[in-house]
Amino acid sequence: MNIKALLKALRLRKFATGLLLLQLSLTIGLMVNTVILTNSAIEKLNSPFGFDVQQLISVDLLPTSGAYRDTDYYQSIIKQDIAKITAMDGVISAAYYNQLPIQNGGWNGNMQAADFPEDQVLPRELQGVPQFYSSTIGLDNLGVEIIEGRALTNADDITTDFYTPGKRGEIEQNIILTESLAKAVFPNKSAIGELTNNGRVVGIARDFVISPNSKGDAKYYAMFGNFLYSQSDFEQHYLIRVEPGKVAQVQAKLSDTILSVQAERDILRVRSMDEHLKKFYSQDSGLASLFAMLSLLMILVTIVSSFAHAHFHVTQQRKFIGIRRALGARKKDIMLYVFSENWILTLGASLLGIATMIGLNIALSQVISIDKPTVLLYALAVFVVFAAGTIATWFPAYKTTKISPVIATKTL
Repeated sequence: MNIKALLKALRLRKFATGLLLLQLSLTIGLMVNTVILTNSAIEKLNSPFGFDVQQLISVDLLPTSGAYRDTDYYQSIIKQDIAKITAMDGVISAAYYNQLPIQNGGWNGNMQAADFPEDQVLPRELQGVPQFYSSTIGLDNLGVEIIEGRALTNADDITTDFYTPGKRGEIEQNIILTESLAKAVFPNKSAIGELTNNGRVVGIARDFVISPNSKGDAKYYAMFGNFLYSQSDFEQHYLIRVEPGKVAQVQAKLSDTILSVQAERDILRVRSMDEHLKKFYSQDSGLASLFAMLSLLMILVTIVSSFAHAHFHVTQQRKFIGIRRALGARKKDIMLYVFSENWILTLGASLLGIATMIGLNIALSQVISIDKPTVLLYALAVFVVFAAGTIATWFPAYKTTKISPVIATKTL
């Protein structure tokens, strides 16, 4: 096989060869990053979150009646809701929350020790710590354990004082911190009994995922207080913990149960925590699906282009192939010649594919969190392109073996 002759033939078709090289390299880059995105989305959905995801249902609702501007009335309705939901068949417990875990943004604030030096800069991850307000069972309802200190009790309720004019600045509430947050705020000692800018620490909860998109241990940072937040202009959130296998059964009845207590409310969403997670990661899953579709289209285009390129080459080289057949070239030699041209293109594309793979990965990293390409993924993408090109080239190569030396040489 004459490599120089093959390269010369490719140079004679610079434009078509260049386009095919670019297309093959883009296909490699797309496939590698598609696998990375897909694996990342699957890993995020299947990773342990540290609380009872499979047994939780969330309800988001908003009052529509002016009666809810009366705080006492609002709180009485919430308590009736919780009591009626808890009495439902299949429900283990229910609690209200000012916000849900697994989200971006929300009710956040600085978290620091009360004696934190004023001339020091608070670490960035402590400048927006999620603050959760629920009842005494807020953590237990999530399936999260207290590993040090104690849980919140009714005596820790700050609701009355918070809504009393002039007392908000005087409140020293008792709070619970997650383990990682406690270590970040008080790195050299136990946080139990220590005072923070948000209250005194009475308990430390086992870490669970709060903010998945935060880096490092910051994803576990959270503060919990005992406070019934009841402002009529803001959404209210309930989390219902149900018995295994009864999520759908309870979910179907929740709206009617809540509205039977007080009908002047909009039930914005009723969904399982699994559905909440899928919604949260919908951008990751959607982007992975888009890239998967583009990759499949590029593979299809690669097959069509490789076939067209090989067919055109065979048509243009009939005279040359006929001469080779007349000089004794076997059918397998002719097929190898046609295949070799595609393999040379794949080799060139694999080298260009390194640049497109890394470039696309860098571009994506500017807008989303994405892992780096690996040698294994690159090798797999090159193999797929190689296999697709070889399959597409087989038929033109096979047709080439049917060229008769006699017919071909008549054109000389």
